[in-house]
Amino acid sequence: MRWIALQARISHDSAPVLIDAVAAQRALGCVALGFTPRVALVDEAVLMEVAGSLRLFGGLTRLAQRLVRQASQFYEQNKVPAHMEMAQGATSLIALGRLRQLRRQTRAAGKRVADLPMDTLTAARAHLDVLERVGCRTWDDLLRLPRAGVARRFGAPLLEALDRARGHAPDGYDWLVLPESFDEKLELDTLATRAPALMAGTLRLLVQLQAWLLGCQSGLCALRLVWYLDPRRDVPPTGELVIRTAQPAQDLRHVARLIAEHLAQQRLPAPVHSLSLQSLEIEKLVDSAAATGNLLMQACQQGDSALELIERLSARLGPAQVQAWQPHADHRPEQMQRWSSAVHAKSAIKPIAVCIRSKRAGGLNDIKNEALYPSWLLPEPVKLATLGDSPVYQGRLVRLAGPQRLEATGWLMPDDASGVRGKPPAIRDYFIYRSLQADLLWIYRERLPVAASQAVDGQPHAWYLHGFFA
Repeated sequence: MRWIALQARISHDSAPVLIDAVAAQRALGCVALGFTPRVALVDEAVLMEVAGSLRLFGGLTRLAQRLVRQASQFYEQNKVPAHMEMAQGATSLIALGRLRQLRRQTRAAGKRVADLPMDTLTAARAHLDVLERVGCRTWDDLLRLPRAGVARRFGAPLLEALDRARGHAPDGYDWLVLPESFDEKLELDTLATRAPALMAGTLRLLVQLQAWLLGCQSGLCALRLVWYLDPRRDVPPTGELVIRTAQPAQDLRHVARLIAEHLAQQRLPAPVHSLSLQSLEIEKLVDSAAATGNLLMQACQQGDSALELIERLSARLGPAQVQAWQPHADHRPEQMQRWSSAVHAKSAIKPIAVCIRSKRAGGLNDIKNEALYPSWLLPEPVKLATLGDSPVYQGRLVRLAGPQRLEATGWLMPDDASGVRGKPPAIRDYFIYRSLQADLLWIYRERLPVAASQAVDGQPHAWYLHGFFA
């Protein structure tokens, strides 16, 4: 078997950090779960049994490099000054002993296992003074002593630890298992009277949430932030904020900015003493490492993506103030797209023409006539004069294509309270005409005849200009 011992040493000298030693160890264990399911938190380190993952990651060296890179990236994203230390070994206690020896000598990992000092073995720490007096300073010195005498003087656990270190006895660790959903509560150091002051505690919870997402190999789609108000006030006991993202996210810096925008608009009716963060929706990612470290896209990306910009503007200005064209299930060209809230539409950043094409192809079920749709539609169709049996627009027109028949009757237009239809049915024949002054025009003719009193130049059908081609 192959084991890796890993530790993140957090520096508290420069400034207060968002994570303590216990939370840092658990966060590192969550990151390690992305490489192997056999992860254990032992003393100050994270132990990983990676024999079953070597082929997937291309060997022990590549796995170790990728593990350190991803763990370092996690702490760097959350502005936590951490120094990564790692050691390898054939057994878990050998890897752990080499990790502890790294603090003393840079090349300790290359020494013989028998030369590791006694204080690198957890089971021997309670007996270091006695072992020092009898001349046992390394693992090899202890192994030379009679087993029966060692068991009577120091107890059986020390011999069991040596057997596990040499691979003569199996390891019995409680493997780290993540909960199905994230739900953590944090008690604030001081009462918060203003909503923006809740961001300090929220950031600490977001660090733990990101580590949990890395371990689950999932992206966050929605979360709930709950704050607990002073129970001595005559107010509701809690307040909450729900944040949703258009795309699954593992890097939660954008989510933190969204929460800050929403908290800036909140007013607290009473002081807050605690916070809790809950994951509402997550989505499994095929390759979580690729989701957080895309070598092709993120290296070229400058600033926030379009989706992140839309979500931030919607949080600051309100969802109704940031809108985008969205396709609508309607056969009438003027109703095929409508303005809607951009933050609620995942396709908000797609080009409008793409959205229209996909809806038209699905609505009309006629891909062959797709080229007949113009680039620009008029806000309202313009009624045209006629000459003979043809429409006229800035002179004579030449018919190039058509008719393309469209029929949308009463099932799309419900009656109002008075029983009168709000809009007439659309029963049209569309044509493409060429104009010497206006190039290509999109013109339709009403298929239903008009009344004799409304007919133009005696023509029984009305003609309308509806759009222009590029």
